Amino acid sequence: METTLPNFLFTFLSLVFCLGDVTALSFLIAWQERAASPSARRARWWRGVVPGATVLVGLLLLAVFQTMRLWSGQN
Repeated sequence: METTLPNFLFTFLSLVFCLGDVTALSFLIAWQERAASPSARRARWWRGVVPGATVLVGLLLLAVFQTMRLWSGQN
């Protein structure tokens, strides 16, 4: 396998994407905790945090999987 600049660039961009993904997850959880009442927090949890976290964690796993696949040599 040849390690080229595009491999390192993709890995760096993947790392930046993963850090942004974790940051977005933290903002989602902080937004949910800022609700005024327990019932509003519960509503934000089910309507915002659960679907948003599902999408973000899926994207995070996809980025990690693609990076591992890149460096394994199985393109």
